[in-house]
Amino acid sequence: MKKLLSMILAVAMLLSLCSISVAEEGNWKIAIMTGTVSQGEEEFRAAEKAVEVWGADHIVTATYPDNFMSEQETTVSQLVAFAADPEVKAIVMCQAVPGATPAIQKIREMGRDDILFIAGTPQEDPAVISGAADIVMYADEIAQGDSIMEKCAEWGIEVFIHYSFPRHMAMELIVGRHELLQANADALGIELVDVTAPDPTAEAGLSASQQFILEDVPQQMAKYEGKKVAFFTTNCGMQPSLQTAILNQPNAYYPQPCCPSPYHAFPATLGLELAVGGDDEAALKAIAAKLQDYDAVGRYSTWASPVAMTIIEIGVEYAKAYVDGTVARNDGEALAGLLQAKIPGAKVANYTNAEGTTFDNYYTILLAPVDFNDYL
Repeated sequence: MKKLLSMILAVAMLLSLCSISVAEEGNWKIAIMTGTVSQGEEEFRAAEKAVEVWGADHIVTATYPDNFMSEQETTVSQLVAFAADPEVKAIVMCQAVPGATPAIQKIREMGRDDILFIAGTPQEDPAVISGAADIVMYADEIAQGDSIMEKCAEWGIEVFIHYSFPRHMAMELIVGRHELLQANADALGIELVDVTAPDPTAEAGLSASQQFILEDVPQQMAKYEGKKVAFFTTNCGMQPSLQTAILNQPNAYYPQPCCPSPYHAFPATLGLELAVGGDDEAALKAIAAKLQDYDAVGRYSTWASPVAMTIIEIGVEYAKAYVDGTVARNDGEALAGLLQAKIPGAKVANYTNAEGTTFDNYYTILLAPVDFNDYL
């Protein structure tokens, strides 16, 4: 009898341990940090969508400050707070603004070497962020120096206005794109004009940058009267103002947003109720129809899918596979497969800098620009 009781007790203990083990397997979280709606609505909505898909028990979110350049400690503190939760197994940050690298370093110093860190759209130099994060993803900024100018050549552009500011023009990939834009403009006989706009993170804030764009575009059109002029800005927050300023200027053209997407400023500019991250083709059709009202269908372009949102979505999917133990920290083939399945036709490559150094955990994504006439 005692032997039977002992066996029953042993089985009960074993079942108890199994149930605890199964419970522990469910105790995982993936943290997502994005900008606010004003600085990057697409990323913010992508984080919200991740919560809907995976559940609030498994996805935790936070935003970095709008004035992230002067409030880097806030960004660092929030990322470290994520890591203080032992159930957080991965962190996806997009955009990976300054503060990302010191935060990762602090997290590693906490003994959280187990956390997978995915940095999307980084604003730190490739050598720096790739040395800290496990995986880095970015739209192929440099190759856009070709695709943007190819679109401009198709349109017969004569002048290309490039709005930026010193902080962005100190970033390696933006500089690389600008150099290629300049080389292609020279080859095509297009005059490239650099215009310094106010930095949205400066004391005057985003509103000053937006107002500058609204006032400067008409001035540039008057200066180059009779010529086809394309406009481009390196900043997300300036896109609505730039799209709006171009809309009623018959000779003004908009080759793409800085973060190419059907949802990047277009809904606000055109007064469209689009579900950010919804049906991309339906969104492109709605944009094309609205642009037709302004006789502007042939003056705007973008990418067919939202690259920033895709980075977060794929980042979370990859992180979950990492939590499950089905992928390593950096499995380029698996990551490329996820990206290409989500965005058919996407070109995924490792970034190689001007010195010829290739970063095997830094992935760039490139799509072709759309013709909105195809969506009427």
